[in-house]
Amino acid sequence: MSADVVLYLGDKTPRELGMRVLRESQRPIAPPSVDNIVSIPNMHGAYDFGAYLGPRQMPLECALVAHNSVELQKLVSGLAAYLIGPDGKPKTMPLIFRNQPDRQYYVRYSGDLQINRTVGLGLFTLPFTAYDPFAYSVESTSDLLTWDTDYTWSDDFSWADDYSFNFNGPGTVQINNFGKLNIEPVVEVTGSFSTLSLTIGGVVFAYISPMSGTLIIDFKRRTARIGTQNVLQNTNANFGKLPPGTSDLVVGGTNLNVTINVVFNAKYLA
Repeated sequence: MSADVVLYLGDKTPRELGMRVLRESQRPIAPPSVDNIVSIPNMHGAYDFGAYLGPRQMPLECALVAHNSVELQKLVSGLAAYLIGPDGKPKTMPLIFRNQPDRQYYVRYSGDLQINRTVGLGLFTLPFTAYDPFAYSVESTSDLLTWDTDYTWSDDFSWADDYSFNFNGPGTVQINNFGKLNIEPVVEVTGSFSTLSLTIGGVVFAYISPMSGTLIIDFKRRTARIGTQNVLQNTNANFGKLPPGTSDLVVGGTNLNVTINVVFNAKYLA
């Protein structure tokens, strides 16, 4: 049989699960839209208030291959245990396709899983759904530019890109969001300051209290923490987004002596 369509499912290859993922598997170009429209009686058409993207259905056509029905049942049991956590809930796991090894989707089993058995062969459709419908780079900016990365010279980032910076005063640095969509990074600030401001995507995030230690600002979850302590009350709670391509990170504040790490996985539609 030819190589599997899927390179990794979670931390295992299909072969490690005794499974083959066939070419008939579905991989939609884009997720379905969720349209916000209002229809008015006696009016043609509808008012269009824009749209969002819904969950992405990613059913995989699979085969479990064994020598006999006993071995097949062992593979079935092993796959069920792999898809379902010890709490009895389906697990979310990364799905990486062989023809795009630098990107991953986060999927979980969702639906009904029937199997057609013939002696040592089991054929089934694995109903995966990516409730976050986007693809993300396998490598984050914290480990991107190492010699064992999956990225090549032809990818969208520059090998000169940096995501860690030292500041002893206000300054501006360039951040390359090498994905195709806006991204909300995690910014790690280590050191000390009296006040701090970070301008990302034209939005100013301000921390207005003296800090010494490591401050973790999660722009996606809109949180600010020092260790396990929630310090969001010391901020203006304004969180920007990094647009695709190169943009400025403007750092301001007083008594700055910090190292700033900008951590994210690039985001793609497909």
